[in-house]
Order: sequence, then structure tokens, then C-alpha cells
Amino acid sequence: MNQYEYLKELRSYLSPLGRIEEDRVIEYYAELIVDKIESGIPEKEVLTQLGTPRQLADKILSETQEYEEPQNIKEPKELSVGRIVGFSILIPFVITALAILYSVAVSFVAASVGMQLGGVLTIIGSFFVMFVSFGAGICQFGVAIFVSALGLFAAYGSWKFILLCIKITQKIFKAYAKTYTKGA
Repeated sequence: MNQYEYLKELRSYLSPLGRIEEDRVIEYYAELIVDKIESGIPEKEVLTQLGTPRQLADKILSETQEYEEPQNIKEPKELSVGRIVGFSILIPFVITALAILYSVAVSFVAASVGMQLGGVLTIIGSFFVMFVSFGAGICQFGVAIFVSALGLFAAYGSWKFILLCIKITQKIFKAYAKTYTKGA
């Protein structure tokens, strides 16, 4: 095991400390290991002196009082008037924002369907134009293929945008449900 693997395993055991304290401890031991290696002690011996990552973590955790009482911030289990009124005021704005989002999504879908349909109809029309002018018909056929392909890309983008709208809506409804239900 090298020093990087050792410190990675040590970090996994120090999670009760919290991220900031955990980073501080890992930084301290990384510097300690590098200093001892630079002073001529082989890396393997330095790691052996420290003990296994589990042993060192147990020693560090036993010396630190903070890990025994984690600072969990708990939300109140009772509904407060402020929370209910605050979220109630936001409802019209959220509904308006969602309506705008979904109307944009529907317009994207309509545009992509229009491009695909226009492309297909233009492909059909290009065959009639080829009887009059072969060059113009080929040009029209190429443009029609391009427009149809653009419509397919727009349809894919519309699909992704609709999925994003649905995810946003679900998150909003979960937040409202969490606000208005007791103990959620």
C-alpha cells in the first residue's frame, strides 16, 4: 500500500468528523508522511509506524470529541404559519413559471414536427421540380433532407427539454409536499 492508498482508506474511516475536519486531518498526515520520506525513512516504514488506517482513524476519533455528537440540523416537525404562508405566496409564481416552461417545450415540439413535415413534403415536391429543372430539383431535395434532419435533432432536443421540465416539476412538488406534510 502506498501513501495515497493509505490516506484514501484513512479518509473513509474519518467520515464521522465532517468534511472540513476530515480534510484538515488528511492534510496533516499527508505532510507528515512526505516529511518523513524526505528525511530518508522508506515509505513502507513510515506507514508501518502509523499503524493501519483503521488503527490511526480510531486513535484520531477517540481524541476528538466532535464526532460523538454530530451537529445535525433538524427541521421542525410541526407546520409553522410562516412556512405555510411563505410557500402559499410562491404558488402563483411557480405555476406561472411552469406554464411558461411547458409552453416553450410545446413550441419546440411543434417546431420540430413542422420541420419534419415540411421536409417530407418538400422531398415529395422536389421530384416534381426535377421534371422541370433537374438542378433546381436536386437543390430542393438537398435542402429538404437538411430540414428533415434538423427537425429530427430538434425533436431530440425537445424530448430532453420536456424531461428536464418534468424533473423540475417533480422537485417542486416534492418540496411543497415536504412543506405541507407533518414529519416528512
